[in-house]
Amino acid sequence: GVVIAILDTGFETGHPAFASTFVLAQYDFVFDDSVVANESNDHPTASRHGTGVWSLLAANDPGSVIGVAPDAAYVLAKTEDVRSETRVEEDHWVAALEWADSLGATVVSSSLGYLEFDDGFSYAPGDLNGDVAVTTVAADAAAAQGITVVTAAGNRGDGFRTLITPGDGDSVITAGAEDSLGTLAGFSSRGPTADGRLKPDLVAPGVQVFVVDPFTDSGFARVNGTSAATPLLAGAAALIKQLHPTYSPIDILAALRRHADQRILPDSLRGWGRPDVARSALFPFGVSLDGPDNEFLTSISPTLRWSVPDLPALAQPLAYRLEVARDTLFQSVLIDTVLTGQTYTVTEVSGPGSRLVYRVTAATTDSIRVRSERSPWYRVPPWVSSLEPDDIGGVIIRDLRPTLTWTAPTVASPPGPFTFDVQIYSEADGTLELEEAGLTTTEFIPARDLESNTPYHWSVTARLGTDSSRVDSEGSFIIVDDSAPTTTLLFQNFPNPFPNRSVGLPATCIWFDLAAGGRVQLDILDTRGHVVHNLVPGDDFPAILDAGRYGRAEIGSPGSCDPRLRWDGRDASGVIVSQGVYLARLVTPDGTFIKRIVFMGEGF
Repeated sequence: GVVIAILDTGFETGHPAFASTFVLAQYDFVFDDSVVANESNDHPTASRHGTGVWSLLAANDPGSVIGVAPDAAYVLAKTEDVRSETRVEEDHWVAALEWADSLGATVVSSSLGYLEFDDGFSYAPGDLNGDVAVTTVAADAAAAQGITVVTAAGNRGDGFRTLITPGDGDSVITAGAEDSLGTLAGFSSRGPTADGRLKPDLVAPGVQVFVVDPFTDSGFARVNGTSAATPLLAGAAALIKQLHPTYSPIDILAALRRHADQRILPDSLRGWGRPDVARSALFPFGVSLDGPDNEFLTSISPTLRWSVPDLPALAQPLAYRLEVARDTLFQSVLIDTVLTGQTYTVTEVSGPGSRLVYRVTAATTDSIRVRSERSPWYRVPPWVSSLEPDDIGGVIIRDLRPTLTWTAPTVASPPGPFTFDVQIYSEADGTLELEEAGLTTTEFIPARDLESNTPYHWSVTARLGTDSSRVDSEGSFIIVDDSAPTTTLLFQNFPNPFPNRSVGLPATCIWFDLAAGGRVQLDILDTRGHVVHNLVPGDDFPAILDAGRYGRAEIGSPGSCDPRLRWDGRDASGVIVSQGVYLARLVTPDGTFIKRIVFMGEGF
């Protein structure tokens, strides 16, 4: 189903190796006739080169040589006059290319090139930019029409920019040569092009390659040159075209590059290297990792997805090896399993903040394997987040049985569902006030009333089997009693000790209740009884206060403390006091009240 055109020096179509080859058309552009074999006015061995090249594609002589694409249809164009090197041969080449296009050729193999001519003309190094040489312009035009043109890099050897035309074309596949061990042949021409593009594109065997030779007694010979590498790559292009008939020349080149041995670091010696043609044909786009879409997962058990674009029917069914690891070298492996589908839901438990990476290897039944690139990092979400009520500065509420809520990511079963333990602690001394375990929802309402005017903090522990993760509230919540106090009371300051670096609070808050109005004094004393700082009376409070509750933030205001009744560890002159124990002293008509304050010192 693929028509391949070969542009060369001539072809001995009567050789037995081509007995089963289908020649769609043949033409001699040198002598303007339909005979592509040697004629009386030819050089005696003119057709040797073209016949050898053709055999690497079309020969079908079991036990001797079988070409890469023996069942293709062939268009044979004799364009090269080996008796001289003149510029009319470029015109022959272009005419043959147009002729091949008219006959439906979709792959062209040309082991020819043009640089220096007998009349003294030569293309300058700067001309090899893809836009100057006659054959280069024609080759790129053919590629634009959907013809994959494969051409030889040349045999001008080592050095900078030893490439020949039309190998400088930006849309052609330029073939370099290597030996059977993958070592670049010394004669293989190098790039880059004059405009800096890497050439050759790919390499193929070009050293001691076995071909048909009608001018030897055996009918066969071994040859060297990028001329041999070119038809091998053209045959590869034809095989891909057979399986993927809609592919453009650029698609075919991309498929060959994708699995070539130097794809990671191409250069202008070997290009992208030697392609793995089976992989390129069966896995032209490799294995694509399709998700999750966001590196920050929303589930403890994400679904990993992958696909194999343009997989031909003959490659199916596939088996997939999935590897999930905690490092990019895949040494700390979490999952290593073989699957037939293209999705996998992770049921193995990973802690919050864990990082995961995965890759997939696809294998055909005859063990042609392709491995994907590794995925980006994925981060396991917190098992518990968004606690409410929670604010670093504290939260004031009125309900004696407040509703505590949190969020948790989705999780498959198994290992889910989550269960949750809730603990409520006194902010003053850390005493556990209330606890509930084994909750299956993300909401908790205490079964009994909590104390009003008392700061609490709380925590949630999420559990999956034997694994757990705990999150503590960043700040406290306080249930405010708006009724008139019946008792005069000084509450324990909070946080205490302070500053509290864990929740970002540099100062401590002091609350008090007055059952009756009168003269009030609130001071901070050191342990010797000396006044360090005075809060009431002062700039913010008169000496006579009405009955009421003091120190709370207003409902709707941020935090849980009236900023006028915060102490940040400074004395009356604004100097930070020494680390140690201090006393809050409240003097009222109902008596004097004292609470112990622990100051952790400067350096918050």
